[in-house]
Amino acid sequence: METIDSAQTLGQAIRGTRIERGLSQQALAELSGLSRKYIGDLEMGKESVELGAALKVAAAMDIVWNAPAPTPQSILDQAARAIALEVANGDSQFALQLAMACFLQLKSMNPSRLKKPPATGSLRFDALLAAGARAVLDQHPSTPPRWGSKLSEPWFPADDVMELTDEFRALTIRRTPRRFAEFNIFLKDNSLERL
Repeated sequence: METIDSAQTLGQAIRGTRIERGLSQQALAELSGLSRKYIGDLEMGKESVELGAALKVAAAMDIVWNAPAPTPQSILDQAARAIALEVANGDSQFALQLAMACFLQLKSMNPSRLKKPPATGSLRFDALLAAGARAVLDQHPSTPPRWGSKLSEPWFPADDVMELTDEFRALTIRRTPRRFAEFNIFLKDNSLERL
């Protein structure tokens, strides 16, 4: 299979697929909602063609490119955006589940560095992502990220679900991984124990 790595090879793939399907340039232009001139320029491999329109034409021809596998940073960034949405909707419990799933996925990827993700709109969840990133990176000989701030008050995410007894708080504090405790976040959770 040939790799599409230039405007020229994209143009050749579009032209070959169009001809194979028995379409004229005008018919492809109508199918994709673009001009016949644009189709001609695209097929000639002109470097100045607009990428968004080229993708439209490729989609009309069922020419697809596989995206590369997600990177650890894209996983963290996507989790931050999803958490922000859940926090905005008032569902902090689901936001916590998203964070835990992110940490487990990151751990399996064994990243060597992570940069600050987009803000979640919650100081607590921003701190949680920073603590989780540090916990994941502890398995790799790397310098911990410098982003993230320790919460001024202790946060027990379980408080959002139930009323905690003093004994349960003490147990949670004892079973919280070090990186989370450094951020004043206290979680007693089986998924965290694996970090």
